Amino acid sequence: MPKVVDRETRRARVAEAIHRIAARDGLEGVSVRVVAAEAGLSAGAVQREFATKDELLHFALRASVEEVSARFGRFRVGPEKLTVAEGLRLVLLDLLPTDERRWAQTRIWAAFYARAAVDPVFAGVLAELDAQARTNLRAALEYARDQGELASGQDPEAAAELLMVILDGLWLTCARLPEGADLSRQRAAIESAVRLVTG
Repeated sequence: MPKVVDRETRRARVAEAIHRIAARDGLEGVSVRVVAAEAGLSAGAVQREFATKDELLHFALRASVEEVSARFGRFRVGPEKLTVAEGLRLVLLDLLPTDERRWAQTRIWAAFYARAAVDPVFAGVLAELDAQARTNLRAALEYARDQGELASGQDPEAAAELLMVILDGLWLTCARLPEGADLSRQRAAIESAVRLVTG
């Protein structure tokens, strides 16, 4: 009797497969056939969910963002919780490729950024995600200002934009590193960024 795989399980397997392929071979290695084989599914099962390679890639990007956002959700700032500086430091450190999963994510993001430079649809997806991140950062930094935790003279909107640039630069830099590379310079850069923004 054929094995029944529910839709959510199938989509999770597809996302995992795309992560492994993109980390190993880049986005060029992603296709419906290759993803199906990597996920242990039939090509037809994958194609029923994702008609094109671009649909597969958009899904993988959003799945990656949701995973990273869920990790960030652990770092709550506010009374009796973390200071803004502590939360910001933990979020930035969490992005470093300290394990195989995070290393794969840095490579996937770098590949998506390269694709977005020449593909307006991908650029639009990243712009939407950037807008969400910028809104969240600005809200955190406005809270920091109200609590006296923002560095003197810092504007929350400008500081949020600076952190967006740092986030992009951090992941793109890490994507070029070999797996298991020494990350002490990146950790030092994160400490400098946190001190710059929060004083």
